[in-house]
Amino acid sequence: MQVSKLMFPALLLALVLANLVLYSGVFLGERAVSSASKPAPTPSSAGASTGTPTTPVPKTAAAAELAAERAERDQSDRLPGRWVPSQGRQHTQAYPLPHPIRFCAPDEVSTDCYASNPPTSGMHLPVQGTVLLEGGHRLKIPPDFGIYDFAVPREAIPHIEEHAGVYLGYRCESDGCRTTVERVKDLVDQEISLGARVVMSPDPDLEPDTIALASWTRVDSFASSDYTDDRVRGFIKAHSCRFDPEQFCKGTAIN
Repeated sequence: MQVSKLMFPALLLALVLANLVLYSGVFLGERAVSSASKPAPTPSSAGASTGTPTTPVPKTAAAAELAAERAERDQSDRLPGRWVPSQGRQHTQAYPLPHPIRFCAPDEVSTDCYASNPPTSGMHLPVQGTVLLEGGHRLKIPPDFGIYDFAVPREAIPHIEEHAGVYLGYRCESDGCRTTVERVKDLVDQEISLGARVVMSPDPDLEPDTIALASWTRVDSFASSDYTDDRVRGFIKAHSCRFDPEQFCKGTAIN
């Protein structure tokens, strides 16, 4: 059938109207809304026990806190080091403190002392920027990850661990220990270059000729003569970023 020149505009108009019906909801009386103008979904509110809504918590932050709670309670023997119950994440006053926080007596249950040496949780110095230590050294609180040739305040160690890090301390009196520590420094430097979060420093709180590793709720302390690369590397790989409530480990490390 031949379409006359007069019918062609009418057919074209009908085709346009049909498209409007199918794709814009005109037939049903719906108003087309751009996806860019739609309001973003509101995250669920972390309401208090009274039912009063509080500032919405992003799901990623809530998930990080849940993962951190699981990590600090994990007593599995598959993880390197000895598990130490969490003593909380409370802050002290700013450095310097009038008195160092003491170490707990055996079997003592308290939040005003450290249950392990080095500490694995508990009270710690707040974020302060750079401070002047008693020996004249300057240090950022919490310390940047790296290798230091001077002691880190013991009250800064739990903050390193709260920021998903591992602390490695040592105290040497023998030449054999000093030789071992130089080897440890090379290993730690390599691990940091691969993305591990490690602070290494001398630690006067340790017994002579001792190396100790600590992360949140985990500690491994041993004589320098018992050192092996696998022992230290395994601890760092297992515990760097294992406990990360503040989401410092968003990037993918090479390690």
